[in-house]
Amino acid sequence: MKLMKTGILPLDTQLGGGIPAGSVVLVLEEPGAGGDVLSYHFAVEGALNGENVFYLATDDTEEEVKDYVNLYFNLDDAVWENITLLSLSSSLKKEGEKDAKDFLKKTMYDPIGGLKTILYHEDFDRVVVNNMTYFIANYPIEDVVSLIEVFSKYAKKNESVFMMLMTKGMFDSRTETAIKHYSDGVIELTLREVENEVQRRLKVIKFKGILVPKAILRYELTDKGIKMESVMRVL
Repeated sequence: MKLMKTGILPLDTQLGGGIPAGSVVLVLEEPGAGGDVLSYHFAVEGALNGENVFYLATDDTEEEVKDYVNLYFNLDDAVWENITLLSLSSSLKKEGEKDAKDFLKKTMYDPIGGLKTILYHEDFDRVVVNNMTYFIANYPIEDVVSLIEVFSKYAKKNESVFMMLMTKGMFDSRTETAIKHYSDGVIELTLREVENEVQRRLKVIKFKGILVPKAILRYELTDKGIKMESVMRVL
């Protein structure tokens, strides 16, 4: 089985070596838990290995995402060449520029349609959607589920991995459960206040194709990204 490393060694170890190719993974996070940083690790790991990575941001501009990534990893231009970075918040491109991004720019009135068009025309090894909250807030749930099904078919066909971020608790439990159901894997990031500090915890809720680890991983956000503790808590 082909495995895609997340770029976080303790997490990859818990997953048996990485995320199985052909998977759609939901990262369900509480605000401030660092889901975006996890997505940066995942995207950078692929780019460093020469993979074709597509990163879609719904809230931050392309320039902001690049600055955030470089804050932790300080990538050189050669590595950035492997990342197609697109934001729904960025201004329109200059006339005459044509690449994968241009498909979505022409269909900004329908980002789901534009995203499907990009996937139809391009082959990516890794795709990050940060954040699915945008689509859930602006489209009927049926359309969002249909989009995830497109992700799933694409991932299986191309042996790629999709990582979708979603903010925990923003929508009703039925909607959240539906997104979990249609995802192959679910990773949950939570915050917990203990005495005078905030602890961050990661647990794997489900994962098709691998044994679901029982360990709850504690981690910190550092200037190098996510740092997992060496001691793990067991359910």
